[in-house]
Amino acid sequence: MTTIGTFRRDGQDFVGRLSTLMIDASLRLTAVEKVSASAPVFRAFVGEAECGAAWRPTDPASGALLNVKLDDPTWPEPIHARLMAGEETCPLVWIRRQDERAKEQAPAPDPKSRAAPA
Repeated sequence: MTTIGTFRRDGQDFVGRLSTLMIDASLRLTAVEKVSASAPVFRAFVGEAECGAAWRPTDPASGALLNVKLDDPTWPEPIHARLMAGEETCPLVWIRRQDERAKEQAPAPDPKSRAAPA
């Protein structure tokens, strides 16, 4: 697991820093009223610009406080991460998502091409 940020609680919100090789930004996760079952419970902001959202995890065994999705028009794809529980600070851990299209387009292995055991 790669830690890409560190956050602390600020009332109902979380404030912290997102830091990768290409990104260094102050980020705020602000609690919002949930308007539907699938709606996020937090919105992510850099300054006044909204850049993502966060949901409560469906699997409590993950140890995550929030599942976070961050996005920007300049990025080739969104960042998926988990905000993990911590005593004083909460690490933001990056999750690599598998590209479903790549899995669908990948050719199935040819069983004939495998060498027979000797």
